[in-house]
Amino acid sequence: MARNENPIEKSESLGHVVKVQQVIDFIVLSELQNGQLYASELEQRIIQVLGGNVGVNDAYLSQRLKTLADKGHVLRNWEGDNRYNRFYRITASGLEYFKELLRELPDRVSRAQQVYNRFDKYVGKFDKVNLK
Repeated sequence: MARNENPIEKSESLGHVVKVQQVIDFIVLSELQNGQLYASELEQRIIQVLGGNVGVNDAYLSQRLKTLADKGHVLRNWEGDNRYNRFYRITASGLEYFKELLRELPDRVSRAQQVYNRFDKYVGKFDKVNLK
């Protein structure tokens, strides 16, 4: 098979149009601008923002919150000995990262919608296939 003469840049590949981590980071940082929240509250906010029928895996959210904390975008604290009931606050660095996402995401979301609309039409071409 011949090699593709016009390869797509990695940043423009399907996996990079809008990353799940960008969606989660954006929602978390936007919600934390209204004050500190517990991880469970952030999980509920994500579900609400995404329409009530799509959420995020607990382990993945925990990993993203840890990454945001490690990068200095959020502070995480807990009361007493309960390290599992952490609450989070946005930092100045987190606000800057939020603004960066806000600059990038509208174009990426628009591109993602175009890609998914085209894919939906493509899948629709096979709606007469007998699946039995």
